[in-house]
Amino acid sequence: MSAIFEQVLVHPSQFPDRVYQDYLVSFSGKQINHKFHYDSVKQSQKWLKIHQEYSPSRTNEDCVDAYEKCFQKTAEILDKSRNLQLIGLGSGGGTKDSLLLSHLSNQQPDLVYYPLDVSLSLAIISAQKARSSFPELCVQPIVCDLLHADDLMLQIHKKNEQEIRIITFFGMIPNFPPQQIFPILNNFLTEGDLLLLSGNLSPGSDYVQGIEKIMPQYDNELTKDWLITVLEDVGVNRENGKIKFGIKDDEQNPNLKRVNANFELNNDISFKLDEQLIEWKSGEKIGLFFSYRYTTAKLKEILSSYGINILNYWEAANQEEGVYLCQKESKE
Repeated sequence: MSAIFEQVLVHPSQFPDRVYQDYLVSFSGKQINHKFHYDSVKQSQKWLKIHQEYSPSRTNEDCVDAYEKCFQKTAEILDKSRNLQLIGLGSGGGTKDSLLLSHLSNQQPDLVYYPLDVSLSLAIISAQKARSSFPELCVQPIVCDLLHADDLMLQIHKKNEQEIRIITFFGMIPNFPPQQIFPILNNFLTEGDLLLLSGNLSPGSDYVQGIEKIMPQYDNELTKDWLITVLEDVGVNRENGKIKFGIKDDEQNPNLKRVNANFELNNDISFKLDEQLIEWKSGEKIGLFFSYRYTTAKLKEILSSYGINILNYWEAANQEEGVYLCQKESKE
């Protein structure tokens, strides 16, 4: 069989000039935008390897079962519905979206799947995974930066007012400050739309101890090798410093904490990006990565403040991951 073209839509938020400005800001501001950890095929493959090795959704059968239960409940809610859009925000490798699609088999003739990712490589991987399992499914991959895409849902047109959107947001909320990402999700939702999201949780009754328990999922050689790649691409290497992980309070909500990774410099470094000189001094910390850890109670509180109700949720037995079926509440 001969290869066919993959048609990909690229939102202006990921046009080269905008991406390069974000790139410059990352290095001049000493805080790497997370999207630059997924920019190349090499980085995407490294991330997929980490996900396969450490993600509870891959390593823990009980966690997989939580997703299955969520998807089965979603299918029951949508049983009589036709004209559906499945929009996978941050689709990654597309495994969870494809699993959801298998539960929506009755609706597939009238369903359109939009795998959306900041990475071209991952958007295509998600599209091809869905298409290989469901050859008749209409699939349209999109490359987009959610933080600069207020008009995204206007660009993804509905066939009619009866069309229902299922928006998935799996494994994504940890990588955004809550005050940044939840207003965006809220703007994407209209009454009746379903939101399926997953949260990385702090297990046990002690929030901080729970985060300390899961630190090895981050503080490991595979993750360090992935995170250092963005620095190596500009000539900064392991000999110039060390990646250190820790726990940090959220700037606006001290009751919410995140796993934090910095590259701590052991010597002065200077390099040019285009005509801009970047100068880093010995002892400075370059923010490489962070991952917020929630509890179901904390998520409920935040979502309800935006009028988003959790209809049902499922936690893995080890409490390291939760899956949430949500809906935008009626204004009436």
